[in-house]
Amino acid sequence: MDKTLRWFGSRHPGAMEAVLSRSYGGGRTPYEWLARSVSSSADLVLDLACGAGAMIERLERPGRTVIGLDRSESELAAAQSLGRGPLVLGHASYLPFADNSFDAVVTSLGVAVVADRPRFLAEAARVLRPGGVFAALTPSMRPANLDDIRLISRLASYLRVPPHLPGTTEFKAKEALAAVGLTKAEDARAKYYYEVGNETDASVLLAGLRAPVEADRAGAAIEFLRSRLAGGPVKIPLPMRRIIAIK
Repeated sequence: MDKTLRWFGSRHPGAMEAVLSRSYGGGRTPYEWLARSVSSSADLVLDLACGAGAMIERLERPGRTVIGLDRSESELAAAQSLGRGPLVLGHASYLPFADNSFDAVVTSLGVAVVADRPRFLAEAARVLRPGGVFAALTPSMRPANLDDIRLISRLASYLRVPPHLPGTTEFKAKEALAAVGLTKAEDARAKYYYEVGNETDASVLLAGLRAPVEADRAGAAIEFLRSRLAGGPVKIPLPMRRIIAIK
């Protein structure tokens, strides 16, 4: 594989975090948007499917403990190397915590990628104390304008798959939350842009997308993005959805 594709592959530790950490809308990243849903009074917070721990870093503050849980040893190793923690190796659908333990439970993309969403939500609700907050970030198909759609369509023609972050983009949140005893407080959407200024930026983007594709398709997509750089950096739209619920 060409060295320009060294980041390619959805299983690269921290791939999605690299994309989201460099995506901005209104001067903030999706992680910062999600972090704002957690009250300053929350002393014990659980980050489900924490990956390399990007959310942990944003949630940390004096007097607060943020525990990250993920099933991937490589992701947790990446988080540990960055000094993030405490960390727990485990499955989000079978949490090793007592009932009513946490002031807040957050997940960036976890609720979107998990195979058994009802079980995932039930476990999050179980370990959340009464009055606690559950907050989730998922990919979305909107908002998007005509220019966004044109660019994404061109990129998809090279990749042969729609280029968005991993996970289900749409599901009925209110009903899913109510089924596990959570009351929806917010279901909002916002658009972020990941800026491609060179081939490395393009490779990072492809590494964070929802599914790996063949190297030749990835190379063609990178070449397409590079061809657009004469007019300045290419801004890739990343619509996101933030769901907040109360127990």
